[in-house]
Amino acid sequence: MRAFVKHHAGWLQLAIVIVVVGGSLFLSASLGPDPAPVRSAKPETRLTVTVVTPVVSSYRPYLTLTGTVEASTVTNIVPQVSGKVIHVSPSFRPGARISKGELLFAIESSDYELAMQRTLADIEIARSDLFRLQAEATAEKKIWSSSKPQNDIPDLIARVPQIAAANARIRAGEAARAAAELSLERTKIYAPFDARVIESRLDVGQVVSGTLALGSIYSIENLEVVAPVSSDDLRRIGKPIGRSVTIVSDYTTDEEIAGSVVRLGATLDEFTRLGKLYIRSEANDRLTLGEFVSVVVAGDTVDTALGIPESSLTARDQVWVVDGDTLAERRVQILGHEQGLIVVAAFDMAGGVVTIPPAGARDGQIVKVQKIEPLTSLEDADVGE
Repeated sequence: MRAFVKHHAGWLQLAIVIVVVGGSLFLSASLGPDPAPVRSAKPETRLTVTVVTPVVSSYRPYLTLTGTVEASTVTNIVPQVSGKVIHVSPSFRPGARISKGELLFAIESSDYELAMQRTLADIEIARSDLFRLQAEATAEKKIWSSSKPQNDIPDLIARVPQIAAANARIRAGEAARAAAELSLERTKIYAPFDARVIESRLDVGQVVSGTLALGSIYSIENLEVVAPVSSDDLRRIGKPIGRSVTIVSDYTTDEEIAGSVVRLGATLDEFTRLGKLYIRSEANDRLTLGEFVSVVVAGDTVDTALGIPESSLTARDQVWVVDGDTLAERRVQILGHEQGLIVVAAFDMAGGVVTIPPAGARDGQIVKVQKIEPLTSLEDADVGE
């Protein structure tokens, strides 16, 4: 027996190892958890959405802008002659209103009156010389005709060049007289138009030259309201030129001022990318240069406008509608706002507009619709709350 065990010891050890490993595997399998049963997939849960069916109504869009009162030009007051100021109008002061033709200030005119007298004297001398030369020429012609009737009288003897020179001196004197008269007129400076004074740097006794600006004014008639406007706003009202405008000045009065759009800016602002509307007021005397005003521009009446809840917008101009039982995205043109509603141009709203779009909405997503009553007017602002 001992000899048998010794002879087959290797095989006995291998058998023992196999039995131990097999038992361990069997025990592990019997103690492990039961396999999970196979479950069938549940159908996708439908989101419930609330929709509204807007009614078609007429609507006139209004564009509310903030504008600045500007002058098309600002005129600097520069005298055209030099001299000492002897009079300044009380109206030629900052903020004052001046009328066309009103005297602003006067410069001492003595030098220019003397210059006028000198030119008149020069003209009289030239005319006297001309009269003398003409008389001499007449006498010379008679003498020449009696002594040499067969020959033409020479120009020098007939005083032709001398008479021409005298005529030239007379014309030069007349030109000098006109210049002296003009300088004399320019010693008094008048308002070129109805205006308001921006700045004045002048007083009696001050000596001025013909190159220094003594003040600045702007024409009341040429005041304009300049209002920045976006391309979206322009699309709401259509072509702007000629449209009626209501202007409210918060600086001088709260009363409305009528006006109209006269021009559209030729360029866009480099930074804001906004254009400009140029508006002419019917009461410029009630506006002040540089003030901010409120501007309301009336657009064309839209007969097929729709009012939708503000909550319907998912982006600047996008909404969701229910087409059958799925969601579909629509782009809308916004015309304005009316008491909690967004007013848009008519579009294909299919089965209704989703009042509050679900998060993560996508085209073709299946939804369950909970309908509510249609809107009855653009003033119904409580729908969808």
